[in-house]
Amino acid sequence: MKSKVVIVRGNNAYSMVQKGLDELNIDIREDRVVVKPNLIINEPYPTTTSPETVEALVKYLRKFGKEIIIAEGSGWCETWEAFRDLGYIDLAKKYGLKLVDLNRDRYEVRKRLDALTLKKFELPITLKNSYLISAAVLKTHSLTGVTLSLKNMMGATIGEEIEVAKKRRFHRRLNESIVDINLYLKPNLAVIDGRKACIGGELGGIAKEMGVMIFSNDLVAADTVGARLLGFDHMNKKSLKLAPAKGLGTADLEKVDVVELR
Repeated sequence: MKSKVVIVRGNNAYSMVQKGLDELNIDIREDRVVVKPNLIINEPYPTTTSPETVEALVKYLRKFGKEIIIAEGSGWCETWEAFRDLGYIDLAKKYGLKLVDLNRDRYEVRKRLDALTLKKFELPITLKNSYLISAAVLKTHSLTGVTLSLKNMMGATIGEEIEVAKKRRFHRRLNESIVDINLYLKPNLAVIDGRKACIGGELGGIAKEMGVMIFSNDLVAADTVGARLLGFDHMNKKSLKLAPAKGLGTADLEKVDVVELR
């Protein structure tokens, strides 16, 4: 069965999310939904995930009657600074949502002999048995070329007790770490907001109008489409070459049903 990627063109986050998720026909069986935005630093969209996009997701998800949590572990600031400065505390109050700093979450130690580099991993308790959504931004990255739904999961990890570079331990073998983190976490859904793309810097690049959102249950396929939209050959991106071999999805667009909506 082919993976499905939905590209919705437009600029209205609410209508784009509804169209994209309706087309995917998502099924949530878990009791808890965790939305994981990219809040690497307390800089506004498109360096980070827009609260407007997360609000659109929350509005859509409420019909499932599940607990909804927004969770992040920022790398270059304190997570609660990002929640405050980027409007997430106000959003949580508006809808009665729980915010979780994953840097300081309780965790369980998991082990995988088949991991590429992270043979041991601290799994945040908040993410256990949850329906996990990677709510990413369409961004380029100085080390990996792109930072999309797979790399966004680096923020869904326990952080070091340092002021910045809280995820530095993963940079020793960055692409392998990205794949392993997704092996442990197994996100259910990718939502990549490319209404504006962030070009030229993961901590603050140039905003480029793109007018798209990408939706898929296959994060590898979603990131492959995102890389193409950014002008990259996905096969030159190491994490997208490694991930399919670990069963995380497909990077072969001939095996992907790409649906475009307006």
